[in-house]
Amino acid sequence: MNIQESLLDLEESAQKISDGLSAMRVMVLGLDGAGSQYTGALYAIWQYLSDAESDFRKCLKACLEAG
Repeated sequence: MNIQESLLDLEESAQKISDGLSAMRVMVLGLDGAGSQYTGALYAIWQYLSDAESDFRKCLKACLEAG
């Protein structure tokens, strides 16, 4: 497996992370609608992971374009 194939595998993994973050976002919206005291905490985790995922995708894109 070469570096390009490995990067494409990472892209597939990144999509799975993105899908999980989308599910978490729906949970945040549901908790907010229910008036849960845990909405802010789950939102903070979602935001942190969403930012990390965005940074990861930028780096991955740069690597794919360079390769």
